[in-house]
Amino acid sequence: MKNIQFLFDGFKFLTAKQKTFLRENQIFINLLLYLTSMFEYEGFAEEINTDFIEFYLALTPRACCGIYKSDSGREILGYATEGGFLDEYGIPTVFNINTLNQNHKEGVVNGKNAAIGWNNRAHTSDIVQLTRYTEMLNLVDTAQKCLIRYARLFPVYEVDNEQVKNQLESALKNADNGEPFTYVNKGLSKIGVDGDPNLKILHLGDISAVDKIQYLSTYHNDLLRRFFTMYGMNYAQSMKQAQQSIEEIHSDVNMSWIIPNDRLRERQKLVDSYNKVMGRNASVRYSDAWLKAYNEYMKEGSADEKMEY
Repeated sequence: MKNIQFLFDGFKFLTAKQKTFLRENQIFINLLLYLTSMFEYEGFAEEINTDFIEFYLALTPRACCGIYKSDSGREILGYATEGGFLDEYGIPTVFNINTLNQNHKEGVVNGKNAAIGWNNRAHTSDIVQLTRYTEMLNLVDTAQKCLIRYARLFPVYEVDNEQVKNQLESALKNADNGEPFTYVNKGLSKIGVDGDPNLKILHLGDISAVDKIQYLSTYHNDLLRRFFTMYGMNYAQSMKQAQQSIEEIHSDVNMSWIIPNDRLRERQKLVDSYNKVMGRNASVRYSDAWLKAYNEYMKEGSADEKMEY
């Protein structure tokens, strides 16, 4: 337990800027983990870490990854960049595949001596969305922290002599310890009763501000809802309207599956190319969480009855 406590104690020695960076970085990592859990792969070579297919596609500038076979016969996964030749649509026909330990394979061709895959049809990563929502969620968390501090009861006592100060500290300490009462001398007990100017109280907090926390919590959830809806996990609740069809009510659900289905299609292309080049029978599908949501979407989308009051 002491060894574990040591890890937590190290956080105390970080600067405020370092702590802010770690908190914001953790938000980014959480969103990245949510997003990169969308798909599951099967049938790849044992040495292929399929988690990095998602990391390369979601984070690298070209949103592109590739798999090739080394001279030793080992399959290697890396992020892909253009190899210098483009077709009439500006799409590379030759690629370079790079790994994080500086391995480099030049001049590979998709479907011939390597399998190449993109994150989506636009060939863009998810880094913009991830950083955007990380920044917004961090701002909300910071606002909540400031509001909680401001909403505390925090009286500041101004005293002119050490005796009054010591007795105030003793009384407040007893209150913190749950004592039902405390003792003071007559000089202190008369303060405030006779209007003694030796003690002044300044209230820095405003407890009425505590009700604003709920609005920040709602906005925090709204941001998460917008992020997940964009990638198929829809939390929105539509209002019922007269003669409104099921499809109309769930139109936001239909929209939310455009990007996930596009991402799945591009990964299926990668898998098809991989199977062709490597002679395997690999596959990709939605993970359990996304598959459940997708099946519900398909079930709701097939209904054509009308809503009634």
